[in-house]
Amino acid sequence: MIDMGMFAALGFLVASLLALMLAPPLWHRAVRLTTRRIEATMPMSVVDIQADKDQLRAEFAIALRRVEVALEKAKDKAARELVESVYALDAAPSVPMHPARAPRVAIMHTWISTQTEGWWRQAFDFLHIPYSYINVQNAAADPNLSAKYDVIIFPPGGGSPQQIVAGLPMWRNPMPWKKTDLTPNMGIDQTDDIRPGLGLRGVDNLSTFVKNGGVLVTVENTAEMAVTFGLASGVSLNVAGRLHVVGSLLRSKVVDDASPLAYGIRDSLALYSDDGGSFSVTNVLGTRGGRFSDSATARPTGRGTADDVDAPQGRLPLDPRNDVARRRPVEPWQAAPVTDEQLRNPLAVIPPALRPRVILRFSDQRELLASGLLDGTDVAQRPAVVDVPLAKGHVILFANNPMYRGETIGSYFLVFNALLNFDRLDTGRKLDQR
Repeated sequence: MIDMGMFAALGFLVASLLALMLAPPLWHRAVRLTTRRIEATMPMSVVDIQADKDQLRAEFAIALRRVEVALEKAKDKAARELVESVYALDAAPSVPMHPARAPRVAIMHTWISTQTEGWWRQAFDFLHIPYSYINVQNAAADPNLSAKYDVIIFPPGGGSPQQIVAGLPMWRNPMPWKKTDLTPNMGIDQTDDIRPGLGLRGVDNLSTFVKNGGVLVTVENTAEMAVTFGLASGVSLNVAGRLHVVGSLLRSKVVDDASPLAYGIRDSLALYSDDGGSFSVTNVLGTRGGRFSDSATARPTGRGTADDVDAPQGRLPLDPRNDVARRRPVEPWQAAPVTDEQLRNPLAVIPPALRPRVILRFSDQRELLASGLLDGTDVAQRPAVVDVPLAKGHVILFANNPMYRGETIGSYFLVFNALLNFDRLDTGRKLDQR
């Protein structure tokens, strides 16, 4: 029994001795193999590091080129889908052209609200279009606006036409909007008191600015202000009580494609309408053009249907030779022709060169709605963009908001066309004969 234990102990000692003898060579071999693997994966010199960088650059360049090739193929495919045929020309097309001057632009705001017009500034800033930022108090204090600006853009803001002119109530203390230690971010525009509005003097200064050749761009409620205070003769606003529109996109049609305002604009352009507002136009002051009744079926007596004889009951019709000549139907976006009766006392008849020019109208009812809510028919076919001459200048009226919160990029160029052609807006205008 003792012999067995001694043999076991002897065997264990021999095994331990052999392990101690073989361990160092095995360890050194493992170290050598590990070192080689590390050296194979890591650069050990400046040349190796530079080679690795060059390899990474080459791999990135190859991947980038693959993306570029795929993009070019996608562009070619899109071009083939959008354009049926492309033709190269030996020279530029021979079409009427005029030099384009860079206008001096001002964006004017009220102190009632600056949120909506702020999106106009954002669009101009994003596109790097230079402009001056003024407020209605600046316009009221400067009788010579045309010395500084060629185009004044008056984006929509809060308030009615009367509030834009009158401003906020003047009772109690002034309400400053200024940069201070407590309000360090109010440095875009400042005033000692935000309560004063445009005032009648400001309206007169804007009128003088336009009459001297300037262009005043008005939108929604500022267009209503221009109409209310006599800056847009022959235009009235339609506020249809039966119509429900809440921030909808409504399709439009080009009425006068010869106007520079319509350059590049096609039918079915979606216009953003906040409340379904539109315009009516007339050639005679004191009358409201484009009534909501159907001018093709409207009857002087107000009796009967379109197929009945239009005569008071119980009275014999006059000799047909004495009948008043039937007027041609007037479309909702058109102004009724001037009559002989109106020309007998033509004081209120607007001269042909100063009559409102409809550029865009809303589409027909069946295709009007592009997106949003529309309940009613009163906006269909009504004028949406109108150019009104005033002496040497122009007042442009938008029933839609062409620069709404960075979302209506398709209608931006209605505004840009006004800037690019501010001194050529009469191009293509056809004057009435009477």
